[in-house]
Amino acid sequence: MKKLLPILAVTLLPMSAFADEATQTVVDFNGEIVDQNAAPVSGVLPLEFRIYTDSKSKKPIASEKHFIAVVDGSYAVSLGEASDIKTTANKLYVAVLLDGKELTRQEVSPEKQVVASNPKVVKTQAAGSESGEFFKLECPAGYVVTGIEGNSKNGIQGLKLICSKAVKL
Repeated sequence: MKKLLPILAVTLLPMSAFADEATQTVVDFNGEIVDQNAAPVSGVLPLEFRIYTDSKSKKPIASEKHFIAVVDGSYAVSLGEASDIKTTANKLYVAVLLDGKELTRQEVSPEKQVVASNPKVVKTQAAGSESGEFFKLECPAGYVVTGIEGNSKNGIQGLKLICSKAVKL
């Protein structure tokens, strides 16, 4: 296996806060991975991201594993959506690991993102049939698609949208 060398960059989500909404800490993280010859790597890699409060800490405050699509060396991931980053710190450190080995640890600035404190979820009526007829599914006004569910037997026969209340930022 080729040795991979990371090159990292960080972008931040905008700060928004509303009294009736909850917030979560997130880090929108962009990085680059190159091999030992400085050639960009492409593929899907199983990366682990550990979030620390300082550059030398051994115990992360949060950890996430993702299969990351790396295209021409570049990738992006939003951290804090799959794990709860509990901190009030103005700076954090994100370690990127591949096969359990830390490739790098980068200083980042966490941001707050507005999330619905009690999201309301609705499901649409089932659509579709064995005859393959055309159908269209939409969420009610004020809702966005957050998932799908359905059934299949020799292909998809029925499909429902899972719609959550939209949050205005």
